[in-house]
Amino acid sequence: MKDFKVKDKSVKIKEMSVDDIDFCNDVPQMRYEGDQVVAITNLSKARTSWIRRGVEGADDKFIKSLSEDEKNELSLAVQEFQRLGE
Repeated sequence: MKDFKVKDKSVKIKEMSVDDIDFCNDVPQMRYEGDQVVAITNLSKARTSWIRRGVEGADDKFIKSLSEDEKNELSLAVQEFQRLGE
């Protein structure tokens, strides 16, 4: 686990299973036209999935208390922590 400061509290980022990492990576969907990506959907779902599966005690109340910037920052921190073990 790793301590991470977000908002006015410290949270614990936990090591996720390979299945949980794969689930989170598979949430976003990309739409192509030819070789060009023209749309990416489910980004908010993916962000919430990373937080919910990668942060200890990340219930709805906690997630709703975060701003959009804080959710983005925390989601990226969770993803980075998972990559450290690869």
